[in-house]
Amino acid sequence: MIELGLKEPHLAARSRVSLTIVRELAHNTHQRDRHPLTLSRLSQALELERDHLQEQANRTTIEPDDELLAELAQVDLPPAARDLVVGVFAGLTAALHDLRAEYTTLKRDVEAALESAPAARQQPNPVDAPTR
Repeated sequence: MIELGLKEPHLAARSRVSLTIVRELAHNTHQRDRHPLTLSRLSQALELERDHLQEQANRTTIEPDDELLAELAQVDLPPAARDLVVGVFAGLTAALHDLRAEYTTLKRDVEAALESAPAARQQPNPVDAPTR
């Protein structure tokens, strides 16, 4: 909102989302699931990708791994180095989570495309054709 110079009422009008919801989100006053259409409208009004806010809402917070913390406690590291290792590990874990989510989405999209094109499935695949 700041980058675009938008005030809450202007964002509400631009996104066609109620001012109450815009304020709740802007000030993080009510933690609850939001309708995907609401998040989509806000994303577009903020000139983001259509699903950006929905993706952010679906992200899980990665907590430091207890086993990693226990191992790091036994190593003589300065606190800043320990925090760096934990941060890198959390980043890698989050990236892996995002990759899994993207894989699941792509798999679902491919399966849906295959189901909606039954004629294409009935034709033999040239790759699978027997060779002479």
